[in-house]
Amino acid sequence: MKKAFLSFVAIIILAASLCACFQNDLAEMTSGEGDGYATIVWGDKTYVPFGALSAYGERGKQIGIVDGNKDDRVYELKGYSADEWIVNSFPHDPGMLLKEESVTDIPAGWQSEYWWNN
Repeated sequence: MKKAFLSFVAIIILAASLCACFQNDLAEMTSGEGDGYATIVWGDKTYVPFGALSAYGERGKQIGIVDGNKDDRVYELKGYSADEWIVNSFPHDPGMLLKEESVTDIPAGWQSEYWWNN
């Protein structure tokens, strides 16, 4: 019985270690401020809100967290480069699409809800 318990504890520790390793692959991003709106800064890139995700596509895999908050998640936008488009969301939130502020090539049919993109 003791052997089974120790094996169980070892498996739990191994699983927790593996989860921690995967979390370390996430980029550390920071929040910022634009002219009356929140931004996300990732290295030398600044991303500004573009619109609600459901109007533009699906989020891909998680690539980062904002300000060290594991619930403030950043994802790829499926089919697009994270250098230009990212998705920010919290658990149980469909997400907000953000574009890198210098992006001017907007996909056909997309129109931002916000004045700073127009």
